[in-house]
Amino acid sequence: MRLAKHSWAVGLISVLGTAPVDGHPGLMSKRGTNHTADSAQLKTWWHGTGEINTKTPVQNGNVRQSHMYSIQVSSSSDRNTFYDSFVYETIPRNGNGNIYDPNDLNSFCQDGNPNSCSTDDQITIEPDIGVDMAWTQYLTSEDTIVRVTRLDNGPVNPSDVVIRPTTLNFPMQLNDNALEITVPFSSRGYRFSVEFRDNLWEYHRADQQPNSHYVQNKVSTGVGYVSQYTATMPIVGIEPLNALLVFMSPFPSADQVPDLGPAYNVPQGLVTGLNQVSNSVVYFGPGVYWCTGTAQAILSSSTNWVYLAPGAYVKCAIQYMSSSLDLRATGFGVLSGEQYVYQANTAQGFKNTKSDDTSLKMWRAQAASGAKWTLSGLTLNAPPFNSMDFYGSDLSSFSVDASDYKQVGAFFGQTDGIEIYPGSHIRDIFYHVGDDAIKTYYSNILCERVTVWKSNNAPIVQFGWSQRNIDNVTVDAVNVVHTRYISQGVDWPRSLVASAAYYGNQDATNTADTSKHLSNFRFTNWRCEGICPGLFGFNPLENIDTMLFQNIWIEQLSPLPMTVGTSTFRVFTDASNKPISLGDNSPGNLGLIIENFQVGSESINIAANNWQSDQTGRLNIDAHWWGRWTVR
Repeated sequence: MRLAKHSWAVGLISVLGTAPVDGHPGLMSKRGTNHTADSAQLKTWWHGTGEINTKTPVQNGNVRQSHMYSIQVSSSSDRNTFYDSFVYETIPRNGNGNIYDPNDLNSFCQDGNPNSCSTDDQITIEPDIGVDMAWTQYLTSEDTIVRVTRLDNGPVNPSDVVIRPTTLNFPMQLNDNALEITVPFSSRGYRFSVEFRDNLWEYHRADQQPNSHYVQNKVSTGVGYVSQYTATMPIVGIEPLNALLVFMSPFPSADQVPDLGPAYNVPQGLVTGLNQVSNSVVYFGPGVYWCTGTAQAILSSSTNWVYLAPGAYVKCAIQYMSSSLDLRATGFGVLSGEQYVYQANTAQGFKNTKSDDTSLKMWRAQAASGAKWTLSGLTLNAPPFNSMDFYGSDLSSFSVDASDYKQVGAFFGQTDGIEIYPGSHIRDIFYHVGDDAIKTYYSNILCERVTVWKSNNAPIVQFGWSQRNIDNVTVDAVNVVHTRYISQGVDWPRSLVASAAYYGNQDATNTADTSKHLSNFRFTNWRCEGICPGLFGFNPLENIDTMLFQNIWIEQLSPLPMTVGTSTFRVFTDASNKPISLGDNSPGNLGLIIENFQVGSESINIAANNWQSDQTGRLNIDAHWWGRWTVR
């Protein structure tokens, strides 16, 4: 591992306004005041109650501010004038520890504890080694220069910096003690990671057993400590300790900003009474809002649009109660789940007790038949559970239109991407996720231009758990920038694309429904950087036709003898022992086509004889399916 020295910042708490922080030269600003942009070319913002605090929950009215990075932005029409852009920060468990009761910071989940919370929230060594994630967001109408300064005075030479996805190839230069990145304008925006070589952490697993855990050699009193790594402790992923994300967005179109004249302007501070307002629009202006860890923002039946202005920071979950067919959440503010415990159960006092139904979702609604939810521009921080689920009697007619949406700080294990209902279009997304990132449970969906930063649970795309009829699904232009899987699950595979076994009986292989069909699935133009899982893991619960993987590049598969890097396609039957079919209704009876698949610089195909599980391609497809698939 190679690490920057920044021990001075550990545990430091400061409230930053417009003046520099006294007594900490690494945090001193060259400007006496913070200077933000608000023009037709560039908009940045600031929080006067930024709190630098890497260990504990921040105060209700404060926003956790990066202890590691400072960012300024200039526009191409005024290249020499740089404006401050607030750098947010999020930490594992939000400083709470793995607790059960949001009102008791000492109610730790542990073996033998009478509380029903799980000891495994899938956060282990991260707090001890100092993992966090910082991000900044700004709006522009032209090319920009992003100036990054490290507050630990670490090196910022472009030769020691990687921007991911690496295909962006943004020009970089060193200017005094700052890194300057030229970001061209794009009507789709950009969402990228800036990574410093000396700040990278190599994640090692403890052993080569099927189920393992992380080990670390940094903190002797911490979780998973070993004095030194051995040859049986392979590297499973490499990530920055102090991640830095930059989100550049175009100014919103008129249809993404409501008429604020008749809107309800939520007072800053504790959020109450939203279920009583009669306005169709609820407006969170610049400022800080909170619900506490035992409440959420339940809207009234009159409200169908939530708008979070740039500079709004809302520590609440949102629940719609409207029967409107036009539900919306737009703006460039932040919705944060940082005050909630993991799996916060609304039916049990928001305590850490898992329920697929009542554990808190940051976005929730009882949707009317035919409704559509428009989601644009916002950033979701620190979800405590699945980030979004909508309910209703006819979800087959409900759809989502999501663009330029960002999810960060998803360190907990069961933190998914948004549900993608029938007829939905999802594009230009950044996901930091602990669980399934892209859910393809419904027909006629298009998901494109998604950047994924994955931790150690679940696949990137999930379409399993139940038997379904699904047709016409396209997941295109996905960039996986990080993964760090430590174990494989036969019944719930960790891979780029997967179908988990039946939720109601995960060990059984006779739970398929041979009357149902999955068809016209297309996974195209994917890139996975660094150490990656296998291409797919299929526990097929329905017949499969016309599934295509095309133009897939994997930099490096997770090493053997670990099976994370091995693709699997098992045989499932129905209760009468009839197997599902593959390719019965496909051209040439080829139900699965893998085309232009590369691992590193090697093309994987039948002719090269390098597709097998012990070869470069690592495809372990049951012999039962021979002749019904190809890789070419």
